[in-house]
Amino acid sequence: MKATVKMMRQTGRFFTVIGLLVLTFCFAMFQGGFVSWFIFFTVLPFLLYSLTLAIIPLRIDNVTRDITPATRERGDTATITVRFDNKSLFPFVFLVVRELDMDERFYHIAGGRSSNLFLVGWKRHFEWTYELENLQRGEHMFSALEMTVTDFFGWVVRKKVIAQPDRLLVYPKTVDMPYTSLQMQYDQGAVAAKYAIVKDTTMVTGVRDYQPGDRFSWIHWKSFAKNGELRTKEFEDRQSQSLFLYMDCATTQHFEEVVELTASMLKAIVKKHGDVAFLSEAERCVFYPAVRTEAQFENVMQHLATVTPNTESSMDMLLRNERQLNNSILLFVTGHITDELKIFLMNSSKYARAVVCFVVVSTEQYKAQKGAAPRFMNAKVVYVTKEMFNHAFAEVNKP
Repeated sequence: MKATVKMMRQTGRFFTVIGLLVLTFCFAMFQGGFVSWFIFFTVLPFLLYSLTLAIIPLRIDNVTRDITPATRERGDTATITVRFDNKSLFPFVFLVVRELDMDERFYHIAGGRSSNLFLVGWKRHFEWTYELENLQRGEHMFSALEMTVTDFFGWVVRKKVIAQPDRLLVYPKTVDMPYTSLQMQYDQGAVAAKYAIVKDTTMVTGVRDYQPGDRFSWIHWKSFAKNGELRTKEFEDRQSQSLFLYMDCATTQHFEEVVELTASMLKAIVKKHGDVAFLSEAERCVFYPAVRTEAQFENVMQHLATVTPNTESSMDMLLRNERQLNNSILLFVTGHITDELKIFLMNSSKYARAVVCFVVVSTEQYKAQKGAAPRFMNAKVVYVTKEMFNHAFAEVNKP
């Protein structure tokens, strides 16, 4: 239907120009005289230009859209550069380029315009740059560019839509927070969270005789090549806290802040080479048994960039990973303590070594809840505001 209306409109404009040409010619023929023919020959070039514009093909190629910077967080500004070439043999007067399907709920277009006007002539290469300010977290899609060409008086208007899909991924805003070993503060006193002794295979401290059960990859092949005896590398032992990070997607209160705190904590742990698993149960469940490499961290961040609240989610998926929870400290991030969560915290000793429940609240709520956090045998509830994110781990160690 839209294509039919578009064709009828263009056909109507074409016949309008022909009608103007016939009308001015008839006027000059029947009226005669210098003035009549002067008007005809004055209008004739514009009418011929419009007729030619109505029938020639529009050749606009090599359309690209560059988005910088490569990594963007909520609140940042993105610079969009559109480039294209005009390969049409006919000189255009005006060319308007417009982005289609722009959703300004998730950003503000600097200057308030998603289009640009070019004076073309014989120019071939074009570039247009604009900015998107105050980006909101999420995946924003670009679909196509609309090229509009018109004559001097707007008698003929030609449009061409060029599909140019692109994706603008905006990550949650993160803050730098120092990550330190967690000390759980219970009513009975301070208790250091349990550690696991692991081999740091990046730090070789020596070699020893091979023993049954040693890993094949630990064999010191240089010494074997010299004397033919199997020797095994010795590594430095280090203490490692095994962490399990769970983001509560069922909460709708302070959800953006919950996502940002989760992303900041994960970034701090991975930066310090911590041992952390991640679980999020939104529209689709995302579980990473270990987040250590940059690629794994990037995958989690992409999920956090697009995650939305899911009020139907529960802690069933969390409890299904009981085996890994038993060996870990659970970091539970939420925006509201529900009755279901209270029951879980009361019985948390069945599932995890220890539980730290971070509850994101407003400044007013923090002042009201200060000193009134629920107390549990194996879990600690920590209220944090957005301004406290950079020392959230330090809040755990406070009595």
